[in-house]
Amino acid sequence: MSGDHGHDDHHDHEGHINTIAPFVFSLASAVMFIGLVMATAGENSGYWFVFLLGLAGMITGFFMWIQDYWDQDSEEGEDMETYHDFWDTISTRKFGMWIFLLTEVMVFSTLLSAYLRYRAAVPDYDPGIDCGLQFEDCWVPAADVIRSHLVFGVINTFALLLSSLTVVLALYAAKNNNPKAATRYLMVTFVLGAMFLVLKLWEWNEMRHYNFWDEAHYGCDVTKGQNIEDHCIAPKYADGFWIDTSLEGSTFYITTGTHGAHVFVGLIALGYLIAKSNKEGYNEEYHDTIELFGLYWHYVDVVWVFVFPFFYLY
Repeated sequence: MSGDHGHDDHHDHEGHINTIAPFVFSLASAVMFIGLVMATAGENSGYWFVFLLGLAGMITGFFMWIQDYWDQDSEEGEDMETYHDFWDTISTRKFGMWIFLLTEVMVFSTLLSAYLRYRAAVPDYDPGIDCGLQFEDCWVPAADVIRSHLVFGVINTFALLLSSLTVVLALYAAKNNNPKAATRYLMVTFVLGAMFLVLKLWEWNEMRHYNFWDEAHYGCDVTKGQNIEDHCIAPKYADGFWIDTSLEGSTFYITTGTHGAHVFVGLIALGYLIAKSNKEGYNEEYHDTIELFGLYWHYVDVVWVFVFPFFYLY
C-alpha cells in the first residue's frame, strides 16, 4: 500500500504545472474588456490605450501558457495527468475544460438572450411596405443589411461544421498511430477557421460602408409629402451599419465579434497543435491535447449554429 501511495503522490505532482500564466491572462482579459466598454461608450479615447494594454497582456499570458506546456511536455501521456478519487474516469485537465465551457455557455447565453429580448420588443422594418414612412420604433435585422451577401454566412457555417469533422478525424488518426494524417487534418481545420475569419472581416467591412438608401428605397415613391430623412432609420444608418449606429448594430457586432475572438483563439491553439505534431507527433498514447481542443472547437461551432439563424435569418 505504501508503494501505491508513493506512486499516487508522484503521479499527482507530475500532473501540475506551476505557472502564473492563467492569472496574467485572466487579469489582462478583465482590463481589455473594461477598456473596450469604456472606449465605445464614452468620448475619452484614452480608454483605447487601456484596451490595447489588456489585449497585449492577454497575448503575453497566452503565449506564456503555451511555452510552459511546450517546455514541460505536460500534454504528453497519461503519466502527466492527474485524477481525483471522485473523478476516476476524467482527468483534471478535461474536467477543467468542461468547467471553462460551462462559463462560456453563460457568456453566449447572455448575448443571445439580450438580442432576442430587443429583437422581439420592436416591430420589423419592411423596406417594401414602410418605405418613406416615419414611425418611432423599428428594427433592421442584419439579414436585411447583408441579404445580398448571405451566401458568405452560409459558406462560413459550412466551413465551421466541416472543421468540426476534421478535428474528429485528426483525433481518430492520432489514436490509430497515424501522426502524419493527424497533422494534415489539423492543418485543414486551421485553413477552414482562417477562411471563416477572413470572410467575417470582409462582411463587416461591407456592412460598415453599407448604403441603406440604395437597398431599402429602391423603386419607392417618396413624392407624397413624405420626407425620407424623417424615416426612423435615417439617423441610424446615415454612416453605415456599425456597432455605434444602433442597438441592432451593437448586438450584432458584439455577439459575432465575441464569437470571432473565440475562433481566433482556436486558430492560435491550432498553430500550437500543428507545431507540436510536426515536432513529435501525436499517437495512440499522446493525443489528449487534441481531444481537449476538440471540445473547445465543437463548442465554438455549436454557438455559430445559433448565431447564424438568430442574426442572419430572424
